[in-house]
Amino acid sequence: MRKDIRKPRRSVLYVPGSNQKALKKSSSLDVDALIYDLEDSVSLSAKNDARNAIIELVNSGVNKDKEQIVRINSLDTEEGKKDLEIFKKCQPDAVLIPKINDAKDILNCEKDLPSKDIKIWVMMETALSIVNAYEIAKSSNLLKCFVMGTNDLSAELGLDEDLKRTALVTSFEKCMMASKAFKLSILDGVFNDIRDPSGFEEECIYSHGLGFDGKTLIHPGQIQICNKIFTPTIEQLEKARKIVDAFNEAREKDPNVGVIVVDGNQIEELHVAHAQRILDAEDLVVKVSEDNAEKVSDIPKGQSKFNVGNFFEDFYMDQIIEHATPRTITAGDSALYTALYGSRFALHSSKEFAKNINYHDSPVDDFLLFNVAFGKTVPDISLNAIANLGYSECKFLKPAFPGDTINSESKVIGIKENSNGETGTVYVHSTGFNQRKEKVIDYKRWVMVRKKNQGLTGLNPTVPKIKTELSNEEIKQISLSYDFNCLNYDFAAAGSSLCYEDYDVDEKINHIDGITVEESEHMLATKLYQNNAKVHFNQFVEKNGRFGKRIVYGGHVISLTRAISFNGLSNAFKVIGINGGTHASPCFAGTTVFAWSQIIDKIEISESLGAMRIVTNGIGDAHPNQFQGKDEKGKFNQNVLLSLDYWVLIPRKK
Repeated sequence: MRKDIRKPRRSVLYVPGSNQKALKKSSSLDVDALIYDLEDSVSLSAKNDARNAIIELVNSGVNKDKEQIVRINSLDTEEGKKDLEIFKKCQPDAVLIPKINDAKDILNCEKDLPSKDIKIWVMMETALSIVNAYEIAKSSNLLKCFVMGTNDLSAELGLDEDLKRTALVTSFEKCMMASKAFKLSILDGVFNDIRDPSGFEEECIYSHGLGFDGKTLIHPGQIQICNKIFTPTIEQLEKARKIVDAFNEAREKDPNVGVIVVDGNQIEELHVAHAQRILDAEDLVVKVSEDNAEKVSDIPKGQSKFNVGNFFEDFYMDQIIEHATPRTITAGDSALYTALYGSRFALHSSKEFAKNINYHDSPVDDFLLFNVAFGKTVPDISLNAIANLGYSECKFLKPAFPGDTINSESKVIGIKENSNGETGTVYVHSTGFNQRKEKVIDYKRWVMVRKKNQGLTGLNPTVPKIKTELSNEEIKQISLSYDFNCLNYDFAAAGSSLCYEDYDVDEKINHIDGITVEESEHMLATKLYQNNAKVHFNQFVEKNGRFGKRIVYGGHVISLTRAISFNGLSNAFKVIGINGGTHASPCFAGTTVFAWSQIIDKIEISESLGAMRIVTNGIGDAHPNQFQGKDEKGKFNQNVLLSLDYWVLIPRKK
């Protein structure tokens, strides 16, 4: 991409200039760019009114956070010449020229544009445009984007609808080569069936794999899927950053090095270039959020009465952070947690059940405790974070009961500046305490945090050694510390007779049930934990961010998958540790979450108690009967939202 591209072009929506309702709604959409159409979607009698409506909309500034393009009629027509006149009365970002055939079409348009600030996009939708793709691509410095007009091109080529995508591969490849050679963006054509989201998603994946920067859309319902596919995942970012950093480090030691090995794979310069393109794409998406957010980070600390949060430069090795606002967990919190997730594990539901296994009361749900302790750390650690990259070595050391007060403390154990110079990774070791100063939960996590001063470089990196799993000895020690006695375990009350002995290592369990994430519920849950990260709360900022909307807090997805796992693991009554977890894809309101689990390991703890290591995958908008996880290359299936590796306690047979 050229340096002067200001915004990402993942999702680009056509909006008919004659459709007042669609024009009005456009400002509320989480789309990267809007094409105000004066051509195919506008009848001849409505074109004048459409021009006036577009002029008014562009001048209003309501869509200044999006890239705005006007598709005019063919320049060979009188209507096309009239369309050019509107650029004397408004200044969108670009004009989209349809039905071009060769380079002179672009040059003629360039000559008639009243301002060089208005860039040129072109529709590649005729046979001649494909033949002349190379000459078109190099024709003008104002040219910024190729848009594939797949419907018109298919019609001209006489393609069968069912074979269209296959038959267009040659056209795609020619335009792709030309656009990449001259650093233009290139967008795939529209998907016509708005009632087929699965087919649309498959086509987006195919387009992304071919190298398209994004896709043109005909309906707002296609935006979310499109943004998801064309936005780098956290997993892709971590892998890309690892490759770029490793290669740069190798080049510092030996300027002539051409090949390195990363995670057992041979890495050459072409792999580094591809990884850098992924990072550049992410930087472009992130920049939108930063450019449109309030510039509160420019205010020096101590000169404002509000907290702007810590940026990467504010952290230092061995820094101790005592997090504010201790939280007393009440029975009301537990009731609300149950209302939000529907969790049915007997230990957290029944005081009488708890008494049978040697507890005086029913403790709060393990993930309610986790999320409350985690939420305390957010204002100091995550307020300016782009993503929570991972967590590990999480130990649930003591139960928390209604009435217990939880506070958190964190220690910075690692700092690493990222290669893009705009962010850094901060590693912290966080601990939650109760009112008696007893450790109740202990974990490590690492977070990608924005830099305030992007010119600051040269910080000495310190990357801690993070264990990928808790040892069997640690699991036994934690398990025995709870002093559970399951000889009187009430299987009827728990809802299942399945015991430790009934599960086999490598066994997979489809939990069947699905729960749809409601906007109000995930917002309420995040407030319950006092997690004030703006990526979850602030739609005013996030509508211009990576995804155009608020992301559901990862802890919400964890709690949902744990609740869903009851159907198949109802006697896995207590979580005692988390080896690690990956939020493989972002989750948004409206997503239906399913789950499946695999038994990884088992340990006998006592005569009546066992421990099982489980990996539970949360699946979004897809049935988990195919046990979606990682492929042979270690890449998560697109529907995987969460992969959580954890230990639970389960009774043994009497």
